[in-house]
Amino acid sequence: MNYTVQCTDVTTGQTGCFLFDTEHWQRTGEFKAISPIFRSLVDFYEWDRANGSRRAPCHLERVEANA
Repeated sequence: MNYTVQCTDVTTGQTGCFLFDTEHWQRTGEFKAISPIFRSLVDFYEWDRANGSRRAPCHLERVEANA
């Protein structure tokens, strides 16, 4: 999925539910919010439905160099 559930945004330090930059995560392992950060998943879902339903299932992997 392209959203977090109670994770910390690397930019603000806030913990919550939010859409995140998948390319940034693949490069760094850090969650970088690209939406508002919500305290609850219900609030995030309501916001997402009202704003075009940008959440989506996906399969992402990170491969660290020299691992």
